[in-house]
Amino acid sequence: MHFFKKNQLLATLSVALMFLFTMPVQASAGDFTDDELRNFANAYVQLMSISQQGQQQMIQEIENHDMTVMRFNEITMQAQEMPVEEIEMTEEEAEAFAKLSQVIEEIQMEQEDIFEEAIEAEGLSPERFDVIMREFQQDPELQQRVQELMR
Repeated sequence: MHFFKKNQLLATLSVALMFLFTMPVQASAGDFTDDELRNFANAYVQLMSISQQGQQQMIQEIENHDMTVMRFNEITMQAQEMPVEEIEMTEEEAEAFAKLSQVIEEIQMEQEDIFEEAIEAEGLSPERFDVIMREFQQDPELQQRVQELMR
């Protein structure tokens, strides 16, 4: 049985993107054109919205299986540290968790495809978006440059 182990259910978009699009490429703020940065900003805004919709979908699925998000996250965290059979939970929770793990993973896989489509619709490859994202997260000058381009 396969259980969801990638990251917490309500991880931030930045963390999710780091898992989705990882390529060891270095760049500097000067390597990006204004058009690329505008496209990046537009894609980023779309990804935030898509991520929020996905999170709502996951929350709804959890609640539909008579479990709270907090309890699902507790079990998920424990499953990362020990075999799921050793986690203290009721039989109903175990059944719900097994089903939810598959559903959550499917939602995340769908979101990866939607993320990629949104990025490509803005004229960037997922790899280039990731390069810009990494630099954007670390470089205050690049953050300011993107903000200025969005005005």
